[in-house]
Amino acid sequence: MKISSLLTFLLLPVALLAQNPCPEMPFIRGLRVYGGSDETNLPVIVKTDTARSAAETSLPTRITIRFDVNEDMPPRLMIRFHHCDKDWNIDTDFFVRDDFFTYTRELFYEHAPTGVQHYRWRFINTFPSEQHSFVRFLYSGNWIFDIVDENDEENIYASGRFIVVENIVRSNLRVTNDYWTDYNPPLDEVHRLRLQIRVPDALFADYVRSVDFYKNFNLYRQYRVDSYDRQPNTFVEGIGLREKTFTYENVLPGNGYRLYDLRRPAVYPEQHLATKFEGPDFTRYRFGADASRYYGAAETPPLRSFDAEYLCVRFELEHPFMKNRDVFVAGIFNHWDPQPEDRLAYDAETGHYIVDHMLLRGAYDYQYILGRYDEELGYVVEQDWTSIAGNTWGANNLYWAIIYYDDDEFGGIHRAVGFATVVAGR
Repeated sequence: MKISSLLTFLLLPVALLAQNPCPEMPFIRGLRVYGGSDETNLPVIVKTDTARSAAETSLPTRITIRFDVNEDMPPRLMIRFHHCDKDWNIDTDFFVRDDFFTYTRELFYEHAPTGVQHYRWRFINTFPSEQHSFVRFLYSGNWIFDIVDENDEENIYASGRFIVVENIVRSNLRVTNDYWTDYNPPLDEVHRLRLQIRVPDALFADYVRSVDFYKNFNLYRQYRVDSYDRQPNTFVEGIGLREKTFTYENVLPGNGYRLYDLRRPAVYPEQHLATKFEGPDFTRYRFGADASRYYGAAETPPLRSFDAEYLCVRFELEHPFMKNRDVFVAGIFNHWDPQPEDRLAYDAETGHYIVDHMLLRGAYDYQYILGRYDEELGYVVEQDWTSIAGNTWGANNLYWAIIYYDDDEFGGIHRAVGFATVVAGR
């Protein structure tokens, strides 16, 4: 091979990235939140000081927050925790806010492996733990955390969500297939979620009023059943009694998530723009179900792996142009809450929708959704999860439920007193 040809070959990966640059990465990158030490766990933990022992549940007792930064020296960061109501609004009641137990300035980190270019430090911290024994989640319920600058607490770099449950209410969750006769196939295939509970004597039965159902790892889209709402798809049997049943009907199961498996360096080498080995994605509106690998989570290599690096990854959908509708990609990399940077741009020449992301090497479940980003609200409205993905009973979904107790103490907080889960589909 001639020297000039060899140089061209060696410089090709760099040239590819130069022609297709990925967006600039945020200061906090690769943020993950999960229970225990397994990144495929839901971000849900159980309190150990409740009547029902943690050993009786499948839930861990600690939440892990993991992220990377690319600074010459480890930045001085802190994490603040906020208890929220069941609508994820931060509680401002004096009885609930206890800043002494809900922040930490001591975050532990490790140096990135030699040769890694896109981060220098990885922060992995577990709460509560021996290292963070002063951080305590005194109340069950919904929690939000903010990663901020130690010297400028108003500067929020990133945020995340998790749930702490007491799990003192016994429950049984079932999912059954049903038909929604108002719609034509495949949108007529729906799920009915049915949660049976028994309220213990320690709780006032009528204060167990609402249940939120979640699907997979999406904490930004809940299906609520409330004892006193008037929604056409929700029902509560046993209002005022200790034995109750909460039902949510006509839940579209969607389709199994698509998978982007970047774990093979021979297929997706560094410095290349990673395009899906199988080619662009297509609509699956009337196609069969794919089995979701991680129920919407991801699996990435450990820190000391030789290939624990970020790659420039292209999401590409072949589809005719859709007027007045935008296409977004959603996954654990944006916490299933797509933002403007997750909007795909339409290329009229190829007929493809395209967006590039920097992702840590790993295997990711993801999905395309339709919608419109509302700048004032700060999220995608008119979300459509089925027109591109499809809809079928065969889709495997991890459904889970949080049972809330409207406690009249401590200013009337929403405690999470029960948890249930079931897998539906394949």
